Parts: sequence; C-alpha cells; structure tokens
Amino acid sequence: MRALRLLAAAAAACAFLWAGPALAQVDLLSPAVLSAQADVRLSAADAEPSWLQDGFGKTRYGGNADRGWTSRLQLASADLIWRPAIAFDLTGYVDAVYQPVEDHPVDLQEAFLQYKPLPRPDGWRWQGRAGLMYPPVSLENDGPGWTPTRTITPSAINGWIGEEGKVVAVEAKVARRFDDQELSAGAGAFTHGDTSGTELSWRGWMFSDLRSTLQGESPIPTVPTAHKPFRNQDYDSRSIDEIDGRPGVYAWAEWRAPWGLTANLFYYDNAGDRTTMVDGNWTWDTRFWNLGLRWAPDVKTELLAQAMSGRTVTGFIIPGKGWRLDAQFDSAYLLASRKLGKDLITARVDWFDVRDATFVALDDNNERGWALTADWRHPFGEHLAVLVEVVHVDSNRPSRAYVGDGPRQAQTMVQSALKVAF
Repeated sequence: MRALRLLAAAAAACAFLWAGPALAQVDLLSPAVLSAQADVRLSAADAEPSWLQDGFGKTRYGGNADRGWTSRLQLASADLIWRPAIAFDLTGYVDAVYQPVEDHPVDLQEAFLQYKPLPRPDGWRWQGRAGLMYPPVSLENDGPGWTPTRTITPSAINGWIGEEGKVVAVEAKVARRFDDQELSAGAGAFTHGDTSGTELSWRGWMFSDLRSTLQGESPIPTVPTAHKPFRNQDYDSRSIDEIDGRPGVYAWAEWRAPWGLTANLFYYDNAGDRTTMVDGNWTWDTRFWNLGLRWAPDVKTELLAQAMSGRTVTGFIIPGKGWRLDAQFDSAYLLASRKLGKDLITARVDWFDVRDATFVALDDNNERGWALTADWRHPFGEHLAVLVEVVHVDSNRPSRAYVGDGPRQAQTMVQSALKVAF
C-alpha cells in the first residue's frame, strides 16, 4: 500500500504541473468523462464445481456436487469508469468495479495516468502510463474496463492475465510511422506482481472473465493436507501483492503492416526472489513470452491468435531435487469473428498445458487440455447488447485424484449476457 500512496502523490503532482499551462483542457466531472456498464448473466453449467466453488472446474460457473447442471441468474459485474482530462495531453483512468463473488465486491480495478502528446512532424510519437493497470498483453480485452468485446469469456491466456497479471507500473512507448505501416516498442517497470504463478501452478488454467482487483483474492482448490502445496500457504492467493521489494519488468515490440496485419512480441519477468513468504503468500519467479497476431482481411472479418510460453518457480532449493515447485506453462488460441449485418459471430479454439518438474509424487501439477468457444452478439441500439455463448473444456489434471475425482474431466458452460453501457 505504501507504493500506491507514493503513486497517488506522484499522480497529484503531475496533474498540478501539467494542468497549469492548459487549464482550458481540464474536464473532471462532466458527463463526457464518466461512463458506466453492467453485465447481467444467465448461465448453466455441468460437471465439476469451479475453483470459485472450491473445485478444479475450468469455467467461471460449474456444476453441483453431483456433477449435474446448475443454473444461475446474477449481476455478474458493474463498472463505474472515470476518464478525467487533466490537460490537453494528460488524462486519467479510474475503474471501480462490482463483482459479487469477491470478498471485497466493490473495489478498484484499474487506476492510472496517461501522458500522450501530439505526434511529431517527423512521424515519431511517444506516450507513457503510470498506475495500477494491465500490461499490454491481451488482444481480446479491448473494451471498457478491460473487458472482452467478441466473447463473454476470454481465452485461457487472457483469463490468467485478468487474474494474476495486473501490476503497479510505470510504462513508456515510442512509435514511428513509415508510409502505410508502423513500428513501435515499449517497456515497463512494475511492483505488486509477486504472486503471479500461484493459481496457474496449483489450480491450472481456467476460462473466466473475472478481473483482479486491488484487494482481491483467488481461491486455491482445497486438497488433503498430505498434498497441500506448502503447509503454510494460504488457500486464498492475493492477486495483487508486493512481497520481496524487487521490481519486475516487461517489454514489447509491435509491427502494423499495410494489409491489415498486426504482430507483437511481449516479454514479462516479475523477478521474484522465490523464497519470501508474507501472511501465507509466497513470492514466485514468473517469466513468459507472448506472441500476438491480428489480421483483418476485410471490414467484416477478423482473426486473432496468441501463443504464450513461460516458467514459474517458487520455494527453497532442496539438495539434489531442485526448487519446491518448478513448472513450465504454455497456451495458445485461434479466434475468428465475422460480422453478419448487425450481428457478430465468433469462434475460438484453445490449447493449454502445465508441465510440473518437481515432486510430482507428492503434489502433481501437470495439466493438459483444450477448449472450444462459440459466441453470438446482437446489439440493440448504442447502449444495449445481448451475447450468447457456449464453452466446452476438456482437461486432464492428475491432482483431481486428491479430492476423489478422475484426472480427466469435460464440462460445458452455456451463458447469455445482457450488457448495458452509458
């Protein structure tokens, strides 16, 4: 929290300094800088309960104790977003979110300052951000409040980023246009990413549109004591936490080609010390590469693809055996969207795995699976849209045997979302 207080003080100082010469551009509370959105969800899911219900289920909503279908009607989330214009080239972004499944249902989702001056006459431009925010990894979550716009549920990659990828960062980006194409690169230094890798290792990949919050926690599936990851590990992992006092870094490069293709390469390293534990949460050393591709061959068609590969390690070294937990993780998806009049039809296929390299006889965190997702989106005017989605996940995770389940499980989730935005 000390880092957040310092960040808030720095933000106030920047606002004062930059606003001085451009007071005419200040807009703090007009309707133009305030917006709200809500997502009312009707869902039905079968098979094992989700991790939110203390299970190993891969979808946000799971089945009941008898593995039968369970239906739910709820307000899934609501956001109040404030985008103050502090000066001509300095803006803010604050998102307060309501998510009823959280211990703190109302919390801060993102809060940052963005400095974006006009492009230079020679084609160069740069910009910077500072605050609580997501690194620029996702291709899917490009809507207000870091929400997906083509589906209700993002891919396994972006579901995990939404849960364990948010940080407190200072970030800069530079770009240069060359006729009909553009090259850009950026980098950031961050804190509060020390627990990244906890859920990915001890629960595995999942498919969920939940977004981490400042005080939010993610439950780890409960297993018998003999198989508990660490005896002193809390079963609720804090999603945004600074434990070891060491900053992490990320960097990326992007190319926008003239034929509707965008390609980017992203690297992340939280530089965790692997051995510090505070209040039941360990520091993880998590690193990954992410390749993203977007191709729009025409105005009605869009293809997205992401591939991620990384490693996460925690715990002390045990002589002759290595780190207490050392896992390689990989995932990839291919998404296709097509506009049919006002409607948008989207299909996605996901693949994911985790390869545990240590102590599998005691705590087996291996995992492999795939998923298919299909969505239909229909707008009703400017402020209202309905989405219908089917997600089917098939996965094999040996640690399910610790709670009496078969390692391989398949489940289906059907849901519709009524999305309102103002």
